[in-house]
Amino acid sequence: FDFLKIRASYGISGNDQIENFAYRGLLTGEGVYVFDDVITSGAAIGRASNPDLKWETTRQLNIGADFSLYKNLSVTLNYFIKNTKDLLFQPDVSGVLGTAGAGSYPPIINAGDVSNKGLEIELSHDAKVGKNWNITNSLNATFIKNEVTAIPEGVDFIPGAAFGIGGGIATRFEQGYSIGYFIGYETDGIFQTQAEIDNSPVKQDGAKPGDLRYIDQNGDGKISFGDDLDKTELGSPIPTVTIGYNLNVRYKGFDLAGNLYAALGQEIVRNYERQQPYANQLSYTINRWTGAGSTNEDPRLTTALNRNNVFSDYYVEKGSFARLKNLQVGYTFSNKKLEKLKISSSRIYLAANNLVTLTKYQGYDPDIGSAGGALGAGIDYGFYPQARTIMTGISIKF
Repeated sequence: FDFLKIRASYGISGNDQIENFAYRGLLTGEGVYVFDDVITSGAAIGRASNPDLKWETTRQLNIGADFSLYKNLSVTLNYFIKNTKDLLFQPDVSGVLGTAGAGSYPPIINAGDVSNKGLEIELSHDAKVGKNWNITNSLNATFIKNEVTAIPEGVDFIPGAAFGIGGGIATRFEQGYSIGYFIGYETDGIFQTQAEIDNSPVKQDGAKPGDLRYIDQNGDGKISFGDDLDKTELGSPIPTVTIGYNLNVRYKGFDLAGNLYAALGQEIVRNYERQQPYANQLSYTINRWTGAGSTNEDPRLTTALNRNNVFSDYYVEKGSFARLKNLQVGYTFSNKKLEKLKISSSRIYLAANNLVTLTKYQGYDPDIGSAGGALGAGIDYGFYPQARTIMTGISIKF
């Protein structure tokens, strides 16, 4: 070792990043009604009060090591345990309870406790090859396990984001699972014929040839669409590992810089087409079921009532991806060539952003972020994809 440091730390922090007086109930005057051609204004509860609202607290333990080898290789290791208690959260109100009135929204609550455990690794290497080559590499990776460890008393789970129109709740905040994990029906191919439906040991109401066949999770001989008895975990929006890589190379006046990012192990819900189920379909619909034996993967297309639109693993895809985010090549002119022009420095470059993305996800962009909040992360509502840009330029200093 050229250098070695062992470290450990423990800390407690609070989060009060909520609006002032969030514990108080609010009235809304947005609701009006018309009776006998007269517009009547009124007030109603816009947000229920929550006098028990408190700070969110986080306790974090870090154990790590920093060391260097061979004078040009640096390594950082960090194992962390981050436990968040009384997580601040504003849940959606389940559609089962009815829709919210104009101007109303749910209260902020302390939803429960969450644990994040993982390992962070960072490697950096500087090398000088010969007289003119300088190469710098840095690689970082984070492995993480997320789990809900407690939920409010009196509830089994907190329902999360909805799937499409009429597809039911797709995510949950539930003890023993990751935040916003996906829950729905598991499929087992396509019903090919009416005889197959009639002879099936599991009764699936409304099934027609070409429809998705669902698995009977509780073994009662029927698929329950009115409750959660046949639903199961379908995946998580949280990557098991994220990776970043940076490269910088210099040779005489030339320079090259690149940045690669990857997220692996997460799932994505293909939800954007469910908002308009009869338009803007992906090309896989060309291979849809058209008759017995035509396919066992993609169901028939129909405007008739069917159960193919309920949330199932048919709409859940592997979301892993690797993306070359930035790549730039440049050349810096020597001062001797610029002295006659009274220029102190000049550089010309060619740069590209979002150049290449490797993924099996069928949607526009696998890097959808968490615009839907804690329980909406991983659900693709049809975000505008990141543009690929290629530009060139020159910088001059006098």
